[in-house]
Amino acid sequence: MKSFGQEFYPYEAIRALKFADKTRITDRRALVEHIAAHLPQSSEMTRLRVAAKFAQRYFSGTRRNIVPPPHAQPFVRLVARGRHAPTQIELLFYQLTKTDAVVGALARELFHPVCVLGRPPHGYSTSEFAARNGGQLLAPAPLLTRQFILDFARERWHFTNRSTLDRALRVLQGAGLIARERQTELRGHPTAFRLSQHDVSLVTFLYALHDEFLPHAGNAHNTASAGGLAIGCDVLPVSDFARTLLLSPAQTEAHCHAARSHQLLAQQGRTLRLVFGNMDALVDALLTKAI
Repeated sequence: MKSFGQEFYPYEAIRALKFADKTRITDRRALVEHIAAHLPQSSEMTRLRVAAKFAQRYFSGTRRNIVPPPHAQPFVRLVARGRHAPTQIELLFYQLTKTDAVVGALARELFHPVCVLGRPPHGYSTSEFAARNGGQLLAPAPLLTRQFILDFARERWHFTNRSTLDRALRVLQGAGLIARERQTELRGHPTAFRLSQHDVSLVTFLYALHDEFLPHAGNAHNTASAGGLAIGCDVLPVSDFARTLLLSPAQTEAHCHAARSHQLLAQQGRTLRLVFGNMDALVDALLTKAI
């Protein structure tokens, strides 16, 4: 279980991607230095660390170069040229979970089953989970106590770095997916986390869906069009991207309906088919359509 050990800083990251998209710098060190020069942190070393983490999270390439150039990378283009800040933050969060495994695992293995589906995490009985989680399970708004999260990480992942887990929880909060609260009815008022009243934009939904499933179309040697890739509607609610974004089955279904109405997904019966054969074509469409 790995973590890059840095805070989220979404608004600074958006500015960094906009800068990279415009300047077209491909040397990794030069880009990091330029991004760091425009960050608000008082320490130069902190600015360089944050800029380096942005490069690791959001740009593809080698240790020396950003390849392809930032302005040619679909994710960079989508975030940098978008105009809807909540969507940009959702996309940054989704991309972050691909390099910061702790954040993604918290979303998929804990918050999705407990707070979205209303059931214990895998491997726990209802009574065991309720006893270890402050007596909470099927309350009107299910929650996870911080102590249970720490215990789960230690027992299931053999991960004991509390500061990293707290940072991962802050990332989930910063993305607007969860909310922190105190359990005032319990002794010591332990900290707990609930699901926020949230959804994601159609842009975020479609990008994450294609990011997960489009590689399977490529494996089938069908790069010009993804029309040959069939996805069962029942698969999407339990897909990695839906669990990472903490989407309910109803939200997933609503987004699929909206995508079909914009002709961004095709459907026959209970089978979906991707319209776009690569991420560049998808991003071009998402930046063009007013959705």
